[in-house]
Amino acid sequence: MSNNPTGSTTAFTGARVIVGDGSTVIDNAAITVRDGIITSITRTPGGAAEQVQGGGSSPQTVISFEGKTIMPAIVNPHGHIGYMRGTVCDPRCYSRRNVIDHLRRFVYHGTSTFQSLGTDWNRIEVGVRDDQRSGVLDDPNLATLFTAGSGLVAAPEPGLASGAPFFAVDAVHQVADPADARAFVRSLAVQQVDVVKFWIDDRGGTATKLSPETCRAIVDEAHHHGLRAAAHIYTVDDAKIALRAGADILAHMPRSPEPDPELIEQLVDRDIAVFTSMSVQGPARTDWLDDPLLHETLPLAAIEDLRARLTARAPEPLFDTGETYRRLQQNFATLHQAGVRLVFSPDTGVFAQLPGIAEHRELEALVDAGLSPLSAVEFATRRSAQLLGLTDRGAIDVGRRADLLVLDADPRDDITNTRSIAAVIIEGRVVDRDQLRQQLQADSDD
Repeated sequence: MSNNPTGSTTAFTGARVIVGDGSTVIDNAAITVRDGIITSITRTPGGAAEQVQGGGSSPQTVISFEGKTIMPAIVNPHGHIGYMRGTVCDPRCYSRRNVIDHLRRFVYHGTSTFQSLGTDWNRIEVGVRDDQRSGVLDDPNLATLFTAGSGLVAAPEPGLASGAPFFAVDAVHQVADPADARAFVRSLAVQQVDVVKFWIDDRGGTATKLSPETCRAIVDEAHHHGLRAAAHIYTVDDAKIALRAGADILAHMPRSPEPDPELIEQLVDRDIAVFTSMSVQGPARTDWLDDPLLHETLPLAAIEDLRARLTARAPEPLFDTGETYRRLQQNFATLHQAGVRLVFSPDTGVFAQLPGIAEHRELEALVDAGLSPLSAVEFATRRSAQLLGLTDRGAIDVGRRADLLVLDADPRDDITNTRSIAAVIIEGRVVDRDQLRQQLQADSDD
């Protein structure tokens, strides 16, 4: 949904361009865009233009980003939209208005595309997504929404709690048996959800967990309707249940114990996508709350409230322990070295994962886990776009949408430089972040 006039051409010049393939950087580049699509990428060594890719006519508009760094806009395939207000995640916050507010926050902070996994209440997300795709909701300042609709958990047995996420107990479907699971997946197929999400988790022995038979019914029915199935898991044993059921995606890396050869072999042989989901697990640092980017759109009182909760080391569900985070770092290294298909996953919208900010925190966590900054950028752009089946974004390449994040500093020097945002460009249109910031500030004050 580009606001550029039909046939208009713009060149963004002078910046260093991180393509998003994990290695390629083009210095002093010019990106030419026509009708929101990249038509050429050129470099200008010594002042003489040299074509790198593509072609096209002379640009009508030239915008200089000299001294800046441009990377693809972020694509986030895993989060939960609509529940967080300020810095608090609460089911009472959920509304269509808040879902749309979050989509604006994503764009402001450089994320062009977002997938919400399984916590849609009353089909609000499906409605927003459908309105976007039909053009009814034609707002270029909104990230593109994908959704799993409502996910599936086991109906709680007597004396046990629901295995649903604490913030969305009433939003998910509690499955009675395999036949009920199949019927609900059929209803999701009618809604044309983008993926099916289910939880295999007994919440530390406090909740009923989906049986292997029910998991198989969920996945089989999803595949029957051409849908992939994503399983929330925390342990190696539960990951194996998901894989035996035929799941296509693990929505978390196994925390414990360390992934064994049997699990790794299955993940590699079937090319299973495993979400990183690292920053959501801690550690409970507070230094990132001082980043100027947070203060641009959130009230100081909300930020300080979160700081107080983190500093007090409040119990779950605010955050997990540092020990869990260290295990995740170790498991990330094991899986990555083995060639497992790891995919960027901030788990945005829960705990301390603020919409728009969590994506940058996950980039930092990936680098802390051993990735190079260029590889981390590739995780958060091309690799996650591929997971969503999107070939029109996720990299700076001819024929793709000009969804660009313009930075004041090079993330190769420090991955937190992705938070030093000079501009956001969606489909070739430079977002008016000043106006958008005012809108987000006003919404935060309501």
